[in-house]
Amino acid sequence: MKNNFEEKMADIMIGEAVTALLDEDVAISWAALTDRLRSAIENATDEDRIRAGLRAIEEVRREMQIRAGEKTDVASLREQKLH
Repeated sequence: MKNNFEEKMADIMIGEAVTALLDEDVAISWAALTDRLRSAIENATDEDRIRAGLRAIEEVRREMQIRAGEKTDVASLREQKLH
């Protein structure tokens, strides 16, 4: 049950981060998304939200690694725009 809650919360946090970047008219990249998630957990006081944020960051990193397997230049992938 808790694992499912953390998954949902992680997805919500990713959505919040993407929405905030769009609202600020910032180009969405892996780096920007990861930075926004780190910022969210640095300011969080709720332990569940911190764990979910760490899980969200891990999900983004995992996706970056999958994409890196498809491309050879990891540095360009980190700055690759997602929209």
